[in-house]
Amino acid sequence: MDVHGRRRVICCHRATLSGRFPPNSLAAIEECVEARVPRLEIDVRFLSDDAMLIFHDDLLDRETTGSGPVGALDRATAARLRYREDETHGLCFLAEVADAMKAGETLLQVDLKLMRPLSKQRLDLLAAALEPIRDRCLIGSQAHWNLRPLAGRGFRVALDPTLQWHYLPGRDPSLTPSRLGVHGLWDDAPLAHIRHASALDYLEARLDDLAGLLPSATEWMVDVRTIDHLATLGLPLGEALLARGVELATWTLRDRGAAETAPVLERLFQLGTTTVIADDAPAIARYTAALSAQSL
Repeated sequence: MDVHGRRRVICCHRATLSGRFPPNSLAAIEECVEARVPRLEIDVRFLSDDAMLIFHDDLLDRETTGSGPVGALDRATAARLRYREDETHGLCFLAEVADAMKAGETLLQVDLKLMRPLSKQRLDLLAAALEPIRDRCLIGSQAHWNLRPLAGRGFRVALDPTLQWHYLPGRDPSLTPSRLGVHGLWDDAPLAHIRHASALDYLEARLDDLAGLLPSATEWMVDVRTIDHLATLGLPLGEALLARGVELATWTLRDRGAAETAPVLERLFQLGTTTVIADDAPAIARYTAALSAQSL
C-alpha cells in the first residue's frame, strides 16, 4: 500500500501470519501463500549432509523436540523432529517451501544463516532449490561473501550490515564488530574511531564503504535501533539508500499497541523504509493502512 506517495510492504517474519502455526513451519508458509501476503521471510540452515532446513536458531533446544546444534543434524534426523509448541508439525526443508510458493505471487525472502564461505556444492544446491521461484525470491545475509556468488547466478540479494555497523548499547564486545566507535555505533573500521571526523562525514564515508561490499544488493536489511540512531546523527538511511538505487527493509517490528507502534512505523517510513519485517504482520498492516489513508 502507498504511504506518503511510496509503496510500502509488510513482510511476515518467519512466515508468521495468524500465529496458529509454528514460525518457519510449512503450515505457516502455506497460510501466508494462501492469504496472498506480499512477502514472507524464512531462515535457511545447511545440515551436515547439505540438506537445507528452514530453522531460525543455531540450537534445536528452544523450539523443537531435539537438542544440540542444528548443523550437526542430517536430513533424516531433522525430519523426525517436531515443534514443541505444536507437535503435529515437523520441521521442513527448502525444496518444500519452493514447491509451496509456486502457486502464489508472494515474494520469498530467504535469510541465509550460513557464515562460513558457501562451497560450490552448496551454492549449486541452493540455486537449484530456488530456481523455480527465482523471480519471486530475495536472498539476504550478514555474510556478504556468500551473497556475491548468488548475485553472480542472477539472484536478487540483500545486505544485512550488522557485522559492520550496529547500534546496541551495552552489547557484548566479544561479538562482531568488537569496537564501539566515537559516534555510538559498533564498528571496527578505523574511521569510526577518528574523533576529528564529524558524524555526517563518518556516516557518508561508511555508507560508501558498506555499499562497496555488495554493489549488486537491491536492498539493505537493518534493525530498528540502528536506523533510529543513524537518524539522530543526521542520516535518514532509507533516503540515502534510495538515492543509490537501493531499498531499505527494517527488522523486526513487534506490535505493542497502536499508541506505541504506529508512531514508530510512521517514523520508519519518513526515514525511507520501504519494507517492514514484522512478527505481528496483520497489526502492522492495519497501522500502515491507517497511515495510507491519512496521507491521501
